[in-house]
Amino acid sequence: MNLIAYAVQAVQRGFRVFPVEPLGKTPHTLIPGQSFTLRWGEAATHSLDRVIEYWSRWPDANIGIACKPSGLLVVDCDMPKQEYALAGTEYAGLHDRFGSLVDGTDVYRHICESLSGDWRECHDTYRVCTGSLGCHYYYRWPTGVGATQASPVPGLLDVRGSAGTWGGYVLGAGSVTHKGAYVAECELPIRDAPGWLVELLRARPRPRLSHPAAEGPFRQPRAGGALGGLVRAVESAQPGNRNQVLLWAARAAAGDGIALDEALGPLTAAYVAVRGDGGERQARATIRSAYRLQGRNG
Repeated sequence: MNLIAYAVQAVQRGFRVFPVEPLGKTPHTLIPGQSFTLRWGEAATHSLDRVIEYWSRWPDANIGIACKPSGLLVVDCDMPKQEYALAGTEYAGLHDRFGSLVDGTDVYRHICESLSGDWRECHDTYRVCTGSLGCHYYYRWPTGVGATQASPVPGLLDVRGSAGTWGGYVLGAGSVTHKGAYVAECELPIRDAPGWLVELLRARPRPRLSHPAAEGPFRQPRAGGALGGLVRAVESAQPGNRNQVLLWAARAAAGDGIALDEALGPLTAAYVAVRGDGGERQARATIRSAYRLQGRNG
């Protein structure tokens, strides 16, 4: 199977591509039988001459799309791997709406609408159905804006974008794995990432940490700075959207390196002050859940 035509189509869309192992997701090995693989971020290209060279040498190679060099954010919506996968999370209520199996697109739409986004705007962009019947939503990411690559909902909703040196990569249309083929669902142009999505995934600078000995036994309260801004975001959240904003703010705090114990009080107080649903108990549960999602427990 020769995938060169799909690689050329990807370049014509403006993507930077590189060859991936046939039927796999790992960057291609340079020498058959050897373990050394391409440095994919450097190998990614939009030169048709190099693409022809790559796929003439490896005609059945899958197509890797380097997201950051291509200026892309790709939202990866997966199929559920087990029943009630959202039980115990902030999205558990989606099982009441959709049953025991909730897929990533359902979660993505819920987050979009809960943050006052336009689902039609999010959905009407270039999309690729993955080999496991998930869906990749492609967006143009704003130049110069860093993005987190933390999974919004692990196992169901992931992102690949501009984090790190090269960001992440996805398999492009035409690629085939043991689970199936990657097929373009539509030929729509790639939309700019919606503003709410940019804000949700924007990378935030970590606070500078001074040497413990210089601080003594007391820490300066963080009334302003990163935490102060997140507190104000919760205080200004609109009714019906406050829990989602609190979740976002707590995840941002965790991503900024702010300890759970430091964030818990101010964010809870802000949520209670605006009469968020569920009050203090719900606020604390949401904040703790956010820290778990970010892989931080304090």
